Amino acid sequence: MESRLVELELRYMEMKRTVEHLSEMVHSHERSILQLTAQLASATKRLRDLGEQTGTPIGDEPPPHY
Repeated sequence: MESRLVELELRYMEMKRTVEHLSEMVHSHERSILQLTAQLASATKRLRDLGEQTGTPIGDEPPPHY
């Protein structure tokens, strides 16, 4: 019975470490996604501004014909 309890405690500790590691990874990925989203919004705004300056609205041009 004692060996079973020790085994369960060891499994619990391993699972706890795994959950903590996964939580850190999720937090890191969330920060990366927020940063990339902000960069994409900034790049999109710059492209729109550039299109307005040149008189060519970005995204309104017809697709190329092959």
